[in-house]
Amino acid sequence: MFTVRDAENAMIVFVIFALFVLVGVFLHEFVFKSNSFVDSLYTIADNISKILSAATLLTIFEEGFDIMFARFRAARARDKKLKAKALADARSEGYAEGYAAAKAENGNSSNKSSKSPKKPSK
Repeated sequence: MFTVRDAENAMIVFVIFALFVLVGVFLHEFVFKSNSFVDSLYTIADNISKILSAATLLTIFEEGFDIMFARFRAARARDKKLKAKALADARSEGYAEGYAAAKAENGNSSNKSSKSPKKPSK
């Protein structure tokens, strides 16, 4: 169990799977087979090794899926970062082009306009 990349998450997943399998076996015995509460608990006690084996197997499957999709998640994060950088570059380039076009339309190469007030109005 401790040979996985993140042992803490693997243990949490194992406990969750074990509880789900345990509750599933209990509900199967108690509800579907109409056994008594105590008989259902005895069934769990008799099959605890099978329940823990099932939880271990499910945890191994989960870790396998995690490893398989790690590259996919890394590629998506890389693509998201590249898209954000490209968008920021495009916006700054568009701002520079728009600013240059506005200056050309005014026919004024300086940033100051003679018609604008010296102090902002309230």
